[in-house]
Amino acid sequence: MEAYIVLCFISMLSVGIQAQSTVNCTPVVTPDLAARITTNSVILNPPSCCFGSLTGLNCTSDKCEVWLVAAVDTGVNNFNTDKTSTDFLSKSPYPSAFSNSNPKNYFLTKAGLQNDFPCPSSSTASYFRVGADGNCITTSCNGVLPQGSTASFKYLLVDPASKTLLAETKWSDNITLYTSKDPGSISDSFAGRSGAMVVITAILSVAMALLLLLLIIAVALCCCGGEGKEQRPASQRLGSVMGSFRIPRYDTHHLKDPAPYDNPAYERERKYTTADTLPKSSATTAVNPASQDDIKMQKM
Repeated sequence: MEAYIVLCFISMLSVGIQAQSTVNCTPVVTPDLAARITTNSVILNPPSCCFGSLTGLNCTSDKCEVWLVAAVDTGVNNFNTDKTSTDFLSKSPYPSAFSNSNPKNYFLTKAGLQNDFPCPSSSTASYFRVGADGNCITTSCNGVLPQGSTASFKYLLVDPASKTLLAETKWSDNITLYTSKDPGSISDSFAGRSGAMVVITAILSVAMALLLLLLIIAVALCCCGGEGKEQRPASQRLGSVMGSFRIPRYDTHHLKDPAPYDNPAYERERKYTTADTLPKSSATTAVNPASQDDIKMQKM
């Protein structure tokens, strides 16, 4: 009888030790994702290799549940006190976890089953986002954290049948969330610009000034080049063309009654007599130089 009592005490002690088992695993922020820390959410690495080495559990990997504890400020101490209770999963429901007059400052949300987080990690369970459900109102939902708060996290392995805590990880380091700023408080002065931005702005300004200068020079050259050419009236250009025809007279064969036609352009520039041609002699007469003064020239 005494041996039986001792055996039962040892069994109960082993269960108590198992319930308080802390595995050598610590949640950390995922380093490879954008927006891993925001004003009200955090992306953590999954508990892929945290509980895989445990043996003698009361549930199998397809039954054991993995839960997450998210605590801010005094929430860490409050959970350490409440986790020994049989109803610790419902001690601090999310809708009132941070809003009551005396809030617990922590909440629990189910992350999945143990076999959802194999070791090594698979692509389907590469991270766990705390606050994925937004401003939810259901119990144990994955709600957002208080904006700008400093939070800590840990994973729990829970037997769903008895609602008992089988194992837990260590608390993560304190993670400070960002605080949104009032747009009116953001300075837009030149002092707030980086050195690289100042250099880029200066280079673009100089390039724009040079481009404008080249454009002005090109326009000026085009205008000056056009003024250098002599512009003559159309009448002078027409007269020049007409005067280039040295035909004194021709017949208008294309008319119904053809008749001789005198070219007025030829008559204006004529330097000879009114006759069509100069007088022609049938014989060539030698001219004596001594009598050159006696040669009578026709009047011009």
